[in-house]
This record gives sequence, C-alpha cells and structure tokens, in this order.
Amino acid sequence: MARSPILVLTMFTLGGGCGGGGCGGDDTGATPERDDTGAAPERLTILHTNDVHAHLMGYGPEADYTPDVAGDDDTIGGIARIAAMVDRIRTASDHPVLLVDAGDWRAGSLFQLLDTTEAPGLQVFQAMGYDATTIGDHEWDWGSDDLAATIAAGDVLGVNVPIVASNMVTDPSNPADDAVEALLESGRVTSTWIAEKEGLRVGLMGLLGEGAAAVAPAAAPVTFTSIAEAAASAVTDLGDTDIIVVLSHSGLSEDLAIAEAVPDVDVIVGGHTHTVTEEAILAGWRDTVIVQAGAYGAWLGQLDLVRNGDGWAVDSFRLHAVDDGATGDAGVTALVDGFVDDLDSGPLAALGTSYFGPVAEVPGDVTMMESCSESGLGNLVTDAFRARTNALRPDDPVDFAFEAHSIIRDDLLYGTDGIQRFADVFRVLPLGSGWDGRPGRPLVAFWITADELVDVCEITASICPTYGCDYFVEVSGLRCHLDMERSQFNRARSVDRWTGTDWEPIPTGTEDLYHVTVDTYVGSVMGRLESLTYGGIVITPKDAVGKPVPSVAEMVFDADAKTDGVQELELWEALLDYLASFEDTDGDVIPNVPDTYLEPEGRYVGW
Repeated sequence: MARSPILVLTMFTLGGGCGGGGCGGDDTGATPERDDTGAAPERLTILHTNDVHAHLMGYGPEADYTPDVAGDDDTIGGIARIAAMVDRIRTASDHPVLLVDAGDWRAGSLFQLLDTTEAPGLQVFQAMGYDATTIGDHEWDWGSDDLAATIAAGDVLGVNVPIVASNMVTDPSNPADDAVEALLESGRVTSTWIAEKEGLRVGLMGLLGEGAAAVAPAAAPVTFTSIAEAAASAVTDLGDTDIIVVLSHSGLSEDLAIAEAVPDVDVIVGGHTHTVTEEAILAGWRDTVIVQAGAYGAWLGQLDLVRNGDGWAVDSFRLHAVDDGATGDAGVTALVDGFVDDLDSGPLAALGTSYFGPVAEVPGDVTMMESCSESGLGNLVTDAFRARTNALRPDDPVDFAFEAHSIIRDDLLYGTDGIQRFADVFRVLPLGSGWDGRPGRPLVAFWITADELVDVCEITASICPTYGCDYFVEVSGLRCHLDMERSQFNRARSVDRWTGTDWEPIPTGTEDLYHVTVDTYVGSVMGRLESLTYGGIVITPKDAVGKPVPSVAEMVFDADAKTDGVQELELWEALLDYLASFEDTDGDVIPNVPDTYLEPEGRYVGW
C-alpha cells in the first residue's frame, strides 16, 4: 500500500530526535560572534547528501540495523538516522538551515522496485523537509518514462520537493521523452529554484556533468548541455539572490571546472564520484566552496557559512558519520518499514522471496578492496556468473566471466552472525533492468579470441590507472600477467586459464574462440573500446563461428534454450543462486560461503 508521509508523520513527530545520546556526537557549528555594532553576522547552514542510491536502511548487514535503539549495532547509514541528525541541527540553529541532495537518490537497493508506485526516495525527502534535489545519472537507469512515472507517483502522495535540472534538454520532435518534457513544461522539474530561508534568497541550480551523462544512455533522446554554459545561464536567470548553490551531479574534477568558469557560484554541493571531502574545497578566484558527502547515506554534510561582504566564507565544515551513535527518527523509520512490508507483499512475493529472507552465511567480510585491485567479492561475483551459466547450459559452457568494479555496488559484511539476507545480496548487483521487465541487468555471452582475452586484461592495466577503479575488470577462470613498467596499451603480456586443478597458458595469435560472459553494460562497451582507446584495445563480440554480433540484445544469455524466447539470468539472480549452492557446513540449514573469498586469489600477476 502506498503511504503518504503526511499520514505517517501524524503518528510520529518528525522531531523524534536523537535520544539522550545525541546524534553520533555531532555539533551544530560555532556560536555567532557579534560585530562592532553588536549585530550577529548573517549565517547559513547547508546540510547535504548525495548518491544515496535508495539506501534507506542501515547496512552491514541490514538485519542488524536497529534505528530505534542506539549503541547496539555496527551498521552504517539509514535515512531515519539522517532525519534525526537534520532535526537536531535545525532545532539548535539560530539561523537558516538548507537541506539539499545532489542526485542519484534511486538505483541501489530493493526500494527501487517501488519507484513508479510509491517513490520511496522522494517520499523520505519530503518527510525530512528537503529544500531541493537534482537528477543524477542513475535516475535515468530505466528510461525517461520510468523517471517521470516515479516523480508522478511521489506527487500523488504529497511530494513537492523541488527537482532542479538546469542543463537537461528534451527533443520536441521525439515522443520518447514527452513525459519528461511535460515535467519541464509544468514546472515540476525546473531549471532554477529560489528557496526562501528566513529572509535569505537561496538560488539553486542542478547540473549533470559530462562524465555522468556519458554513463546514462537510457536518458536518450534527452541530452545535456555544457555544465559551465548552463551554470552561467542559470546565474542570470536566478537574478537577485543572496547566495547561489549548485547541486552538481558531475564529479569533483568537473566541479572544479565550474568554479573556475562561473565565479558567481558561491557553493557547489557535489555528487557522482562518491567523494568524501574531509575539508571544504575552495576553488576559482572567488573561492567557490565545493563539498561532497560520500555515498549510500553514510555521511551527512554540514557546511556553515557566514556573510563576508558581498560573498560568503566558510565558518566550519564537517561530515557527520551516520552510524549507531544515536536513535533514528521514528516517523521516517515507520515510513521505511512500510516500504519493506509493501515489497514483501508485492514484487518480492512475485519473485518468490522476501526482504529479510536468509540466503547464505559468510565467514567474514567479503569486500571490494579499497584500492584498484582484485577482490574477494569480485572473485565471488565473477565465479557466480561462470558457475550459474554453466549449470544452466552445460551443453554450451562459458570459459571465462568478467565484471567491472563500477557494477559491483556493495560489500557482503559479516555483521552479527554472517547471515546475508536477500536485501544484502541484491545490493551487490542492483543496477538496471532487462528485456523481460525484471529488476537487474541480465548476463550476456559471446565469443572472443585469445588476443582479445589479453586485451581484457589490458583494460585494467592501461585504463584503470588513468580513469580510476571503475575500470578494474574482475575475472573468473582467467589469470592475467601484466608488466606495469611497459607503455600504455602494451602492459598485458599473457593469460592463463584454470583447468580445475591448475593454471595453463593460453596460446595467443590463433583464431581459436573462447566463450565469455559479462553484464549487458560491459558487453556493450566492449564493442566500443577501439574508439574509446584510439585503437589501443580492440575487443569485438562474436558468435560461435566468429561472426561479429552487432547489438548487445543479440548477446543475452539464454538460461533455458528449450523454452521459447530468451530466458534471462539477471546478475543478482546468478549471485543469489551461486550462494545458495554452497554446502551448509555448520548445520543451520543456511549455505556457508567458502573462506577463499575473504582475500584475493592472485588472478592478476604483476599488478
């Protein structure tokens, strides 16, 4: 059942507060000093989040999360805890407090399954009194119609949080984006917004950066103009304001460029790169302030500003860790619990599972490495892809499986008892949807040569060091030998395959083909690597006889060749089934994940 935040909050006071223990020890900024006339200087506090990715529950794992009790679990995050922090800071402040979000509030947990009916992310923003948010790249994951339907669902339930998007351009000649176009025409999504905060006029704009737009293909035919040009235009449109704040889903490097190009911008609240800015960054000749608060609701940013002539100066900045240091807001907790109930009675029931249904038990934390390197979690994910495709289609086995770090979104943490529930497993691989309408991206399978296997290793060796950990490719069944002292695009030297008992070299320079599986996004990128790397890396997906496959839709792995049509295997589904296949070694009827996945295995040599 869809719930209005207004209904829930008549039962619980939004200011349910942090309890006697406070909000994780956070303070509320310095006491204003008086000037020579005895008047307090003009101040503004900006509270901010970004890249929440539908992480409404605390995690580590989710079953340990107890927002109504402080000091009894090690989980991090939880939107109810953030709500309580926000309320405490607002209550203690003697000056205006602005609460904003910099995008990617969707896509990352099971709550996304309710987007077009209940808009959970927007509902909690409404309940917490957000002054504005913007649209990130993952808001577009299911296309423009789905995004428009999510906003419409929130509106029906009383959501009126301003959504600001200053460089989004629709195509009047293409009906595919008509739903988003209607949101712009009605003003529900607006290019600029002025928030009145106790006499202060706060001008707001929202920007999606070039890098973020490049990984939002489902936004088409919607396009995005230059963020610097859009920011300059928005400054003009905002007119007379006291302060201009950009909600930028662009990443730190592009935010620095905005500060240099548009000096009239006072503050940039950033997102997209999940950066934890431990200190406020000052950039541009006018010292534009740039801040970002990590991701997944693990931090709440607090920027305290003081009027400084015709501008604003940083009085203090801090990131509040969102943990079990205090209780969460009771009203927001009830709202989120209602979403869990609706998942269990709706989409999860249709999938034959439940939110807290136990899946497997881990022997410790199965995680991505902090640096760009092979990880136990990456090995688990790629082994799952290879094992499940081969179990389903033993007549057409896959030799190797790959996955990019950017697709693996969350760890499997031991927590209290090591038991991973369905919600925890889904969060590892939550993105996208397939052609069958089910959540999650499906696996694709195709054929490549041994030389192209070397090029798969070259992606990690040559692209990852320049462009970051998102481009590290985890592998299964394959071992990559690298020489990082060599020149770019010439660092991957050879590859081995796992025989089941040992590694053996794979001869290169032959026309032999090898069957591989990856997710749809990586599958589509492989066909474009030549242009992306100026010919440095060339991987052409092929069919079993070596003919190039022109589209990712034609590569989708068919989990059951005996049934008409293509039976997709979603990424999370492959992981779920693989975890369920492990032996129960301690007699609790829950499969136990081998401890080999607690550490890297050595699938990269020379990295």
